[in-house]
Amino acid sequence: MSEKKQGIATEAFWLRIIFMLFFVVAYQIAEILLGLSILIQVIFVAITGEKNLFLQQAGASLSRYAYQVYRFLTYNREEKPFPFTAWPEGEAADKDPYQSPDQD
Repeated sequence: MSEKKQGIATEAFWLRIIFMLFFVVAYQIAEILLGLSILIQVIFVAITGEKNLFLQQAGASLSRYAYQVYRFLTYNREEKPFPFTAWPEGEAADKDPYQSPDQD
């Protein structure tokens, strides 16, 4: 009878840990970019009085990406986020604020 490896003894566990470390760094980069997007959007609105559509979409896209990363890091999602899947599309306006951004 062969014993089935579980938990820390598996290669899959250690591989996931490596991916998790990668995505922690990716999240930190996304967080910085999102902060810059917010700052630039505030400046843009202060100067022009209007929102910048590109910044809205970029912010929405970065938010969805951060959500996907957190779901992966908390073991709520097995599928790895970008760059292992397509970059999440961002919509400028909230059509349904209660719809999960993970629905693709």
